[in-house]
Amino acid sequence: MSLLRNTLTIIMLLTIAWIGFIIVTYILAHTLFPAIEYADGTLLIGLLRVIVGVAIIALWIYGWYTLTKIMLRKMLS
Repeated sequence: MSLLRNTLTIIMLLTIAWIGFIIVTYILAHTLFPAIEYADGTLLIGLLRVIVGVAIIALWIYGWYTLTKIMLRKMLS
């Protein structure tokens, strides 16, 4: 039964990761692409978009790292 529980935990972890990746990609598409194309016309707004995009990526990586640690500790205990 432990193998089944661990397999389901890994599947759940991967599902959460992919959903998070899709959401982060959507947000980045609306923040970074206009800055790259210089669609806003001002340098300040472009820089703010890049800063927001980098912050979102960093938060997603940190969240993924934390979620993985929690799930692995749960599986190994």
